[in-house]
Amino acid sequence: MDCKCLPGCPFFNDRMDSMPSTANIMKKKYCQGSFESCARFMIFSKLGKPAVPTDLFPNEVEKAKSIIG
Repeated sequence: MDCKCLPGCPFFNDRMDSMPSTANIMKKKYCQGSFESCARFMIFSKLGKPAVPTDLFPNEVEKAKSIIG
């Protein structure tokens, strides 16, 4: 199942152009798979879109937890 944030997600649409194979793996795992475990989605669901750092990667869960508090 795809993440509902996919259309406007800067990570999914713009990030990691220089690392396409790594980006594809992360997109399949987080954006088109278990998006509940995505650090970006965690912050989005708790604090809203404005609280999500544009440079946050989906696997930075510890950083997300510290932002959420």
